[in-house]
Amino acid sequence: MSYVPPSEAPEARLGRGYLLKEHEKHYPIAIPCSIVQANYELKVDGVEFEGIAELILECVKGNMFLEGVHFEVISFSLNGESNFQYDGRTFRFQVEKGRNLVAIKYRGRFLGTVRVVKGDTLEIASTGETENPSYWIPCITEPGVKTRTRMKIMVRKPLLAISNGDLLEVKEAGEWREFTWEMSYPHSFYLNSIAIGEFHQFKEEWEGVSLEYYLPKGKEGFLWNLGVTRQAMEFFSNYTGVKYPYKRYSQVVLYGMNGGMEYITNTHLTWRVLHDKRAEQDYDASSLISHELAHQWFGDLVTTKDWANIWLNEAFASYFQALFTEKIKGKDEFIYDLYIKFKTYLEEYSEYSRPIVFRYYKWPDELFDRHTYRKGSLVLHTLRNIVGDEIFREGIRNYLEEFSGKAVDTEDFRKVMERTSGLDLTQFFDLYLYSAGHPELSLSVRYSDKPVMILEQAQDVLFPLEIDVKIVTSSGEEIRKVKMESKKMELDLPKSLLYICVDPEFRTFVWVNDNQGEELLIREADDRDVMCSIRAANSLSKFTSERAVNALGKLLDHKFWGVSYEAAINLGKVKTKGALKELKDHVPANSKARRGVAKSLSEFKYDEEAAEFVNSLLQKEDSYYVKAELLRSLGKISIQRYEETVRKYYSEDSHLDVVRSAVIEALANFGSQENFNFLVEKAFNGESLPIRESATRWLGKFGERAVEPLSALVKDEFPTVRSSAIEALAETSSLKAIPVLKSVVNNEDEDGRLRATALRKVYAMGKVEPKK
Repeated sequence: MSYVPPSEAPEARLGRGYLLKEHEKHYPIAIPCSIVQANYELKVDGVEFEGIAELILECVKGNMFLEGVHFEVISFSLNGESNFQYDGRTFRFQVEKGRNLVAIKYRGRFLGTVRVVKGDTLEIASTGETENPSYWIPCITEPGVKTRTRMKIMVRKPLLAISNGDLLEVKEAGEWREFTWEMSYPHSFYLNSIAIGEFHQFKEEWEGVSLEYYLPKGKEGFLWNLGVTRQAMEFFSNYTGVKYPYKRYSQVVLYGMNGGMEYITNTHLTWRVLHDKRAEQDYDASSLISHELAHQWFGDLVTTKDWANIWLNEAFASYFQALFTEKIKGKDEFIYDLYIKFKTYLEEYSEYSRPIVFRYYKWPDELFDRHTYRKGSLVLHTLRNIVGDEIFREGIRNYLEEFSGKAVDTEDFRKVMERTSGLDLTQFFDLYLYSAGHPELSLSVRYSDKPVMILEQAQDVLFPLEIDVKIVTSSGEEIRKVKMESKKMELDLPKSLLYICVDPEFRTFVWVNDNQGEELLIREADDRDVMCSIRAANSLSKFTSERAVNALGKLLDHKFWGVSYEAAINLGKVKTKGALKELKDHVPANSKARRGVAKSLSEFKYDEEAAEFVNSLLQKEDSYYVKAELLRSLGKISIQRYEETVRKYYSEDSHLDVVRSAVIEALANFGSQENFNFLVEKAFNGESLPIRESATRWLGKFGERAVEPLSALVKDEFPTVRSSAIEALAETSSLKAIPVLKSVVNNEDEDGRLRATALRKVYAMGKVEPKK
């Protein structure tokens, strides 16, 4: 057998635990036509619509297709002839060389990624991405296919119809209104949107760009929640060197959205961004708003050629969101944002790994994972620090200018960055984007005549690293740039060494296991760089000594809330009486840090002192989110006599009903038939969507008896409830849940992410014993 080097091993090239037998390898599609223009007319009456599509194609002779799901086709014309096939999802026809005109009349009902919410008023809106437009217009969903569009949408008064580009005209016709929108810049079909409802519109302007905000009826007082938009637009325009490229940018807040979707010139935002001043101490919408706005450059102006390269959209938006966070909140917040991205990526990495640029999937939605978003953003951060900020910004500007209005792949980006920086980036892209995994570095100190620093990479594949190392001695500190070209290196240090901090400013995508001795870690915990303190806190949790626990307690008073939060979490890992005392003695003033204390208390199972402390904190807590965390912890501590204490908080209103949702989770931990019945009732008839989501999710703790209600909830109208039901079904560990999950996998109209999640749960459940 021939030798296979680690860098070419299947785990490096294909990943670990990701590939399934259902996966296929996907390449960009080849079609015989460019789509010059696509014009649509929609008449919307309730959940039903009638449509007319006219597409101008420039072709060579060949077989062409358009996508359209569950349409009733009234007529089809290709250059005046009606020669086509339609199977309920795809129109197939043969085009001639030159210009071809396709005209389709059709009708349908809004479903799939177009969500209908019936409340005090009707709301209809596109919410998805990979298959978004095919449920309401004939199109091609592949992102590399671009065109220009004109959209006429007729709705009943007093509804508004919001779409992309410029509003050319509004016509009144009795009880109807017709809105004509035109997007004259080339864009992918999936970037077309529709939002119909009763909205309050607000306008302002930034350097000639119309900024428009559409809030649901009755929510006008929450306009301030979107207040960072102007600042973010100015920042991205300045940082990229490319001014916001369109005449208009609107944000539509929708009850049917969960998250955000960056349709061209027109972002759809979840109603969850709306919050009161009390919630502001824990929650703000700036991350979501800036992420979606960044997509107007990365994803809309320049678009991935295919889903395999989706990181060019999502990782860029994620990283530019972090850069904006630094702009408005400072360096510590920026570093901590990246650290949290790393930690959440690692949670997924513990389940599977894959290269960021990857062609294997069953549904393209599978690639919208933490590898794409979190890991991808950290790769960009590392690239920026390799080439330098000035060169990085120049490269970004060159990339946007060269490929404006076009579809790209990762090699296009690499070549631009190479030309701009003068560096050969082949190895960097190969290791970080075309291979799975990431660098993991172990730091330790060996003592002989002098201290010796030992740095060792733990992963199989060598990642060449140039990394800053802060060496602190009794006479001062220095930063050494250490170049690692082998898996292990040693470096002699001064005898007066106090401690070492690797990559103190978090400039490199590398996980550092800080294995210095206890005394060195205690000193490192006091370092002025937040990453040094956080890494020290993580490592101090391995000790139960009084000195180590006291050092963690001291960090609870740190000036930056993120350090305090991490210290609290690590005290929870220690789980000693001394750790509990530190948590009791150092309750932070910052509510985000207090959430760490509240969360860490859940680790003290069946501890009466911890439960009483949680109860005392609950009685004086003002923050919605801290209170919710305290309630969850009281449930996890699981001392039965506190069940009624938890239950009484169900009457409290809060942002997104986080308090009631936490009560539900806590009651699930307490168990009992009464609590099971309560959760079933709230899963189907809860006072709000978040309550229904929470009740559905935690039904899984009740084992096999929950399968029956969950089998109904997995078909709920709201995708977030269906997602919760999938997670809960898996948690039951009941073999009866497997056919229910398979029904999700086989539902052709289900969201691809939910189908993929259900498929993985089916595989996982085949390996576990059922819960009794």
